[in-house]
Amino acid sequence: MRKNTDLKGIVGASVTPINSSYEIDLERLKNHCEKLLSQGCDFISVFGTTGEGASFSAQQKIHALREMSAQGMDMSRQIPGIIASSIDDAAALYKVADELGCRAALIIPPYYYPPSGDKGVGDFYEAVVAAAGSPDLDVILYNFPVFSGVAFTPALVKEVVSRLGHRVVGIKDSTGDLAGGLELVSSFPDLSIFTGDDRVLTRLVSAGGAGMIGGLPNLFPADSVTLYRGDVDPAFESRAAKRIELVDGLGGLIALKAMLAETYNLPSFSQTMPPLLGLSNDVRAQLKVELEL
Repeated sequence: MRKNTDLKGIVGASVTPINSSYEIDLERLKNHCEKLLSQGCDFISVFGTTGEGASFSAQQKIHALREMSAQGMDMSRQIPGIIASSIDDAAALYKVADELGCRAALIIPPYYYPPSGDKGVGDFYEAVVAAAGSPDLDVILYNFPVFSGVAFTPALVKEVVSRLGHRVVGIKDSTGDLAGGLELVSSFPDLSIFTGDDRVLTRLVSAGGAGMIGGLPNLFPADSVTLYRGDVDPAFESRAAKRIELVDGLGGLIALKAMLAETYNLPSFSQTMPPLLGLSNDVRAQLKVELEL
């Protein structure tokens, strides 16, 4: 990780509140983002995996980003996720993120069609930047092969860096694999390497990692910040591990939305985009108890 970079700490991967018509609830999204920032998150990443980013059109996401900016959101603390398989959609989002003054863009490789090797992935990233007009906005590579089908090995990172140069400033590793995360830290000392897994966070940071871009800060932002700082005992780490295991075991973002609905006392917060379904009342009640909300 580069010395004196601000690209570190806790990045809250925000859920996306929606209404009964499956449109983004802009007011609640902005309010939720601002709450996470006020409780210690360094940045917010909307429309990533936790934000159901693949379930919204590029135009829906662009409209939401522009409206949040117009309503006074500090976009310099936004790192929007770009989940798109088409060059045109990804480029449109990247261009708007730059125009609005976002801190960076978190870009996942194209999914659905398996890439024809590292060169194919490099071609995609290079084409996205070119189609956006070659803005200088920083890029964080999104390593989540469960969804994208693409694993960011050191060789692939080097391929993309050879295309985008200084724009590549970091990697989000959502695999939960500590060994793989540590390999990225040691291989790319000038990049900010983030984990998406609370169980990996303290060890990654102690080895030179940048922090976390993850979903649990939606519910426990202050605890996530404490975990990042590392001054915690085994009981604290164990509780954090139990939380992510509970949430991930019950659908990840579905569980987060259900618990935010409880926290905010807003049942509509648990609404998900098809094809996802919300938690049953029984499971919801059980999770609330086990998370000690």
